[in-house]
Amino acid sequence: PNDEEGQRKYMAQLPVWITKHGDSAWVTEYTPYPLKPGTVMVCSGECFRCGMHGHRSRDCPTAEGDASRL
Repeated sequence: PNDEEGQRKYMAQLPVWITKHGDSAWVTEYTPYPLKPGTVMVCSGECFRCGMHGHRSRDCPTAEGDASRL
């Protein structure tokens, strides 16, 4: 859930993922990245850059380097 506890859990999962896979690893089905709270369900037509609905990744309004990009 996109609440304080969900954000805390997400932030705790990130360093674990980096330790396990490295900070330059590709996200694949074998190295699944933690889902960011507030994004939509996987395989629901979400943007592959920001995880939200309403646009495709090539039209994503999220700026390069923005922390909300996946």
